[in-house]
Amino acid sequence: MAKPLLNKAFTVGLLAAAAAVAFIIAFTFFQKGGYSERDSYTIFAFFGDATGLTWKSRVQIAGIQVGEVEGISLQGQRARLQLRIRKDIDFRADGCLTKRFPSALLPDALLDAVPGSLRAPSLRDLPAEQREVKCVDEGVSVAKLMGSLEKISNDISAVTGELAGTMRGEKGSIRDIIENLARITANLDRTVAESQGKVRAILDSTESLTGTLADVTARDKERYHAIAKNVEEASARLNEVLASLQDKGELKGAVAEARAALEKLNASLEDVKKTTAAIAEGKGVAGKLLTDERLGNKVGNALEGLSNYVDRLVKLQLQVDLRSEWLLSQRGAKAYFGLRLLPRPDKYYIFELVNDPRGGSTQTVEVDSTQVNNGPVTTTTTTKQIYDNRLFFSLEFAKRYGPTTFRVGIIESSGGVGADLHLLDDSLKISFNLYQFSRPQTDWARAKLWADYHFLRYFYVTAGADDILTTWRSGRYPGGPRFSVGRDVFFGGGVTFTDEDLKTLLSIGGSAIGGATSSSGGGGR
Repeated sequence: MAKPLLNKAFTVGLLAAAAAVAFIIAFTFFQKGGYSERDSYTIFAFFGDATGLTWKSRVQIAGIQVGEVEGISLQGQRARLQLRIRKDIDFRADGCLTKRFPSALLPDALLDAVPGSLRAPSLRDLPAEQREVKCVDEGVSVAKLMGSLEKISNDISAVTGELAGTMRGEKGSIRDIIENLARITANLDRTVAESQGKVRAILDSTESLTGTLADVTARDKERYHAIAKNVEEASARLNEVLASLQDKGELKGAVAEARAALEKLNASLEDVKKTTAAIAEGKGVAGKLLTDERLGNKVGNALEGLSNYVDRLVKLQLQVDLRSEWLLSQRGAKAYFGLRLLPRPDKYYIFELVNDPRGGSTQTVEVDSTQVNNGPVTTTTTTKQIYDNRLFFSLEFAKRYGPTTFRVGIIESSGGVGADLHLLDDSLKISFNLYQFSRPQTDWARAKLWADYHFLRYFYVTAGADDILTTWRSGRYPGGPRFSVGRDVFFGGGVTFTDEDLKTLLSIGGSAIGGATSSSGGGGR
């Protein structure tokens, strides 16, 4: 018994050491991000403020990710950003990078890229030390915005002070204008009054003139024509005088309107002065935000916490995995239903329900002691094999480093660890699981090695070997059902899709069903 326990302990220790070495190697060499050197190239840019940008921050064009931030370092007083861009994106020397916050409440930023024009040299073809993007736009941070608001507040206070001094007569500009307009209006009133007498005199003269013309007409027609011509000229001059008098009346109205507008402007400036004074004294919500530093810090902390929470909700994705494996030796199918929660591309949580035709079992030992008529105590030891049902569950945490993913948690209702190796742009995945370290049928843990190949976006095929550390054998529990353990080769396939893919499939299916319903309805008519 001691030898199998020793072998088991040695095996577990060896596998744990191998997993630790693999983890250290992957963490050291595979932490470059989601883009390989074969399929991407690096560029760099300098930012005066890199707030909100971190490792793996997105670089996108028209909302589509084309790269990521590979590293951030400090050079002098500026931040040097190392970016990894897909090779199919030809970034030019006159391209631009704009730091943008997706929401005013979120602290994380991303980079909007403009590749540039074809007349500029391609950064992809230049040496690595010459691939600098010189056109950068850092956006406006909250601190700069608050500083600008403070400057605006000071400017408004200065303007209102000058306007108040002007209205009190300290400088006298507006008051002088108003007094001059008042004098002009009074002069215009006097001119119009004087002109009315002159116009009346001209009309009286014209009336006497027409009477004289009537008398003269009978005696001398030629002289009449000359006088009529003179009257025509006089009437033209009279029209000019009346037109000038009308213009003076319109000027009087314009002056009155200007006076009313100045009074409204004075009232508005007084309201602005009161508002800015209240803000400067810290009254109201705006005043407290500008003057109370503690309140500003609390608001900033609350917004930062809310932005972190909202950012996680926005980035969270749900992936569904349906999988079936046909076990050749067992001659049965092993079915999986899995859900993956992906808060980030390099970290996710796995929940699975597994229906295994092998099932599982546990061994219990019961000890009964009996004594008859004060005689010796009789001890009976009974070993029972309890056969569990075939439904198991898995709950794992997974973290990816470059092409390698490490998993730890509960695998098929037992503690376990696992690892995945991603190849061919994630189309091929080679996986290994180690779990069920304590089984009554064998002293070895259950190890599984398999490969998945993805095609047509949603589908994949799988093949591998299960329980590779144990020789195949089958038997029957004492008084119970049959069991089987050991190596078993399997093959199968599955389908996987995200919540966004599910929405697309449902919309396509709904359109197809709606079209079929319309066609059948049209045939009935």
